Amino acid sequence: MPALLPLATQFEIASAGTGRTYKIYVSTPVVPAPSNGYAILYVLDADATFPTAASQALLASTMEGGKPIVVVGIGYPDVMASTHLRTRDLSPYLPIAGTDVNMVVKPEDWGGADGFHRFMLDELRPVIDAMVKVDKGDQSLMGYSLGGLFALHVLLTNPEAYRNYVIGSPAIFYTGKKVLEDLPSFAEKIRNGAVSPRILITADELEQSGGPGSLPAHFRMVDNAREAAEALRKIQGRNGYRADYALFPGETHNSGIPAATSRGVAFVGSVVGDARK
Repeated sequence: MPALLPLATQFEIASAGTGRTYKIYVSTPVVPAPSNGYAILYVLDADATFPTAASQALLASTMEGGKPIVVVGIGYPDVMASTHLRTRDLSPYLPIAGTDVNMVVKPEDWGGADGFHRFMLDELRPVIDAMVKVDKGDQSLMGYSLGGLFALHVLLTNPEAYRNYVIGSPAIFYTGKKVLEDLPSFAEKIRNGAVSPRILITADELEQSGGPGSLPAHFRMVDNAREAAEALRKIQGRNGYRADYALFPGETHNSGIPAATSRGVAFVGSVVGDARK
């Protein structure tokens, strides 16, 4: 019998767009919905991140008087196959040559991020909208590693899709920074006030330390995350546009998952009025 989180449910959705079936987790706050509806946080790689995100959101709303957040996690029915399945769903492009000497790159296994995001917008969102009262102006996306790359891609190409973006240790190295080619068009939208997202990018100190738990130096995990955050921070935005960066001391790429998730929930739950440029 599966272990259950309080106030959480799960179900499956067969996507007409991607041809895949997804396991969806939903955690609902114990407090009533505000007049304009609940804030919604969509969390990728849910089998690893949903328990932390749901627990932190629940504690914040009940013990700290924070904003009540419905956490929606997206995973796969076959957990053992999730590593393979997520590669296509979360990658916007084929990886550059030499990214990982142990990886066999097949075009059909990569580059499905836009199709996966259409599933989220066109197929998953209506289901969540029917389940709870949703604040359509306060929806957030959280992803880590390859999920962080996905979140960064969505931010730069479709920034109006979410109010908040939590981008944990983005795997920018896979694309040779191709994902940042959309930065100029994104910056123009920010400068003219068309959109004003709030962004948090995180990295883990030991991802690039060269010691135990470190990823290959040429991945530039910390450098890439910091440089992306700096580029976003330089953009002069309006209406609460914000780009933050956090480095977690003593954390590796694996141990940084709960750290980024917890910080991300706090960021999503923070008052929009405290935003700074």
